[in-house]
Amino acid sequence: MNYDYIIIGAGIGGLSAGLNLAFNNKKVLILEKNSLPGGLVTTFKRGRFEFDASLYDLMDYGQDNHTGSLQKLFKKYNVEIETLPIPYNIRIKSLDEKFEEVIKGEIDDWVLRLEELHSGSMSTFRSLLPVLKEIHEALVALKKGRDNIEKDFPNFMKYIDKNTEEALIDLNIPKETIHILGYLWIEIGSPLNKLNFIDFAEFMYKYIFKRPVALKNKNIDLALKLAKRYEELGGKIYYRSEVSEIKDIEDKKEVILKDGSSYRAKEIICDLSERYVLKNLMKEEYPFANQKENARTISMNGLIVYLGLNKSYQDLKLYNYRYYEFQNLNSATNMKSMKNFSHHTIEAVVPNIVNEECSPKNTTILVLKTLYSKDVWQNVNKTNYYQIKETLADELIEEFESAFHIDIKEYIEEMEIASPFTIEKYTNNINGSMFGPMRLGYDNSIHRLLSYEDEKIPHLSFVGSSSLFGNGVDNVFYSGYYITEKLLEEERRSE
Repeated sequence: MNYDYIIIGAGIGGLSAGLNLAFNNKKVLILEKNSLPGGLVTTFKRGRFEFDASLYDLMDYGQDNHTGSLQKLFKKYNVEIETLPIPYNIRIKSLDEKFEEVIKGEIDDWVLRLEELHSGSMSTFRSLLPVLKEIHEALVALKKGRDNIEKDFPNFMKYIDKNTEEALIDLNIPKETIHILGYLWIEIGSPLNKLNFIDFAEFMYKYIFKRPVALKNKNIDLALKLAKRYEELGGKIYYRSEVSEIKDIEDKKEVILKDGSSYRAKEIICDLSERYVLKNLMKEEYPFANQKENARTISMNGLIVYLGLNKSYQDLKLYNYRYYEFQNLNSATNMKSMKNFSHHTIEAVVPNIVNEECSPKNTTILVLKTLYSKDVWQNVNKTNYYQIKETLADELIEEFESAFHIDIKEYIEEMEIASPFTIEKYTNNINGSMFGPMRLGYDNSIHRLLSYEDEKIPHLSFVGSSSLFGNGVDNVFYSGYYITEKLLEEERRSE
């Protein structure tokens, strides 16, 4: 059967691409290998607990009068979701520096606390805010194809090739403050001395000015709403439809499924790892595409432990929404330590702080995550896999208890462990990567944006975390919109 567009993968990027194409009256088919949409933005049940797999902070949605880009796109497609504001309620601990801090209240409270810790932080932080705004406005202009970027946005041009650490030092922010301010590097997946400052600035702009929100309902509700709206607009989606090959047939591309069925379209859009597609689905080689992929660095993978605790978060003294433990506050040093199974880096989230109804009454959900910067799992096999992941989960729980002086082990009612193999099996991400290719040096979102036309494979596009804008629901959703807008423009020009 022939379609205008076939989308492989019903992750958030694939659903976004499908929504925009169906909205523009195109004949679209989404093929999804799993039985539900959303990719890692999904939900699973264990006993009386319902766990969200990944999404706890929705960026660029906005609150009140600060409407984010994501919310604007949802309104365009008539997709309604309920959100809850997330407070600045974070506990950070660094072992080497013996540093521990709790961030509460509004951003102003945070700035005041930075000033107490390091005199002069307030004025330098204030001077950073207009730079963040300018870079955000420059990115908006660049995406719209505006001219005069160099003239209108001098700070954007000044810092376009600098890493985050270099730029913040240039902006006179003390190194001690940089490390405290930059603890969120772990959410972007690249250390500050290699992360392009433009990527960091855009993330911080959204974090400070748009304020992240949480979904009131479960992850899967968002994915199902997007899929339902896509189908209402005339799009088709086939689940349990795993693709085995993409090949050229005359002036179209043919997608062949593992069950032998096939579909054709003039354009294929993949919400999959570009490396996976080139290595496993394509028979024809594209040397420049392979060179690009080989130049990229696969991002960190990790272990996630989902805990259902049979006690309220108040009784457990879990008073913060987010917890971070680092060996030290230097992101580059932390990345080096992540080459080992045990390295004292923990991210944790307590969804009940924002939404008490996310678990049964007098219970708590706690999600612990640790990351690995190299493939430390390469020697894990079928004989030792379960033992290793359970040992690591136990160590992670004990580490969290020790670091924050909170007893949780005796209250565990349900536990599920997701390893890199779990994530790779579910998403096809190479090595179970959680962030798509790392945004390092030359391979940053600006380069990807500027080189899009030159590096595009004929009739094959990519959306999602492997695409232009990197990881994060806001970025992957926008990638689906942006790429399909480009394709629709090409189509109009050729008519």
